[in-house]
Amino acid sequence: MLAADESVYRAALYPRMVLSGVIGPDKAVADFHNGYDEAGERTYTLSVGRGILLPNQDDVDDFGCRTAVAANQKKEQAKGAPLDRPGETVHYLGSFKLSVGDVLAAPARLLSIAVESSPLDGLDEHCDIILRRTAEEARKSEVSFERTRIIAHLRASLTDPKSHICDCDADLADMFADIRMVLLPAEETTQS
Repeated sequence: MLAADESVYRAALYPRMVLSGVIGPDKAVADFHNGYDEAGERTYTLSVGRGILLPNQDDVDDFGCRTAVAANQKKEQAKGAPLDRPGETVHYLGSFKLSVGDVLAAPARLLSIAVESSPLDGLDEHCDIILRRTAEEARKSEVSFERTRIIAHLRASLTDPKSHICDCDADLADMFADIRMVLLPAEETTQS
């Protein structure tokens, strides 16, 4: 488990995190994945990169680019054919920073929160923010409400948005040039 004084980075990915030309906190932490741990317990996980292994922004961006490449390789393997760019592919467009201490301070009663190292092939820096149910007697709606509160807390805890276009996406630079990374929810930035 990562220590509270560490930081993690959330990769900002196109197209799933882009809303109206903006990558904001509302989309950056919205896609927790449902799964099960080794004990068969349900988990909700969000992928991040471990800051201690990413000492500067170039390393963060390299991790993000490798994350997108790995996602595309997995999608292509599942499809069994080359992916159409950019329609079917994932692209790294930057990162948000998040304090592990802020993650662990999220309001939780029915779910436990941890940040754990979970290296993937070629992505040794990969970690997961993991939510696990702690109260079996809780109703599904109560757990869902708490998960929503935790996500809102994580949104408010994101800092330091940094834009980036990977070398492998240089041919798409014009398309990505107007996508902005912000700390306000996307709805608020489109109204200004």
